[in-house]
Amino acid sequence: MNRFLAISPQSQFWLFNTALILNILGMVLTDMWLPMVVGAIVTTYLSVDALVRLRYVIPMKKEIRDLRHELESARKEVKESYE
Repeated sequence: MNRFLAISPQSQFWLFNTALILNILGMVLTDMWLPMVVGAIVTTYLSVDALVRLRYVIPMKKEIRDLRHELESARKEVKESYE
């Protein structure tokens, strides 16, 4: 999930949602339905992907990193108590 490293995940979320709104607006205002529908499908995927990454994946990675740190400190404590 580290495809877009140039901008932050929150900026990606807003960028993709703006693109989705523009695609939907373009579908309403123009006669170019097929390209706009394809663009709307792609930007919907990107928007949902950015939302999931922002709300669930990034906090989960932080939690896993914290749990690994706790596990390492607990292992050191147990190892020191047996010595």
